[in-house]
Amino acid sequence: MNEFYITVGYLKTLFEQDTDVHTILHGSKLADINKKNIFPIAHVQVLSSNINNGLVNFTFEVVTVDQRNFSKEMVTDKWVGNDNELDNLNTCHAILNRLISKLSLKNNDFKIQLTNEPNLQPIIFEDMNLLDGWRTELELSIPNNKINVC
Repeated sequence: MNEFYITVGYLKTLFEQDTDVHTILHGSKLADINKKNIFPIAHVQVLSSNINNGLVNFTFEVVTVDQRNFSKEMVTDKWVGNDNELDNLNTCHAILNRLISKLSLKNNDFKIQLTNEPNLQPIIFEDMNLLDGWRTELELSIPNNKINVC
């Protein structure tokens, strides 16, 4: 049963193809503990799975974040401010938009399908580590290559 490896590998491949993504992570918590990470980061965490009707379904939390940078120059534009928060939100939203668009096409060798309409929630200054971006949940299904129990 390789459905999990196939599905998570496909997500990783889609992120690798995105020129805006520089680091791809997985795990239970998004923690920027590696100072060598290059931003923006894409983070994938599996949340659940169920098996029915010949399909294996997975729910993933997907997060894209970029690091907030501050300018030392005096800024008079109160809308833009002296940081790149809006740029981070724009870039990270575009990354997830491209990912969701590709998953919606259902055009892959593994027959992986997006089965929900993802809702993106903004991340502003996540965990006080100066990260901005977006998080969403993706529900993906893949045909079940059942294990023969006979």
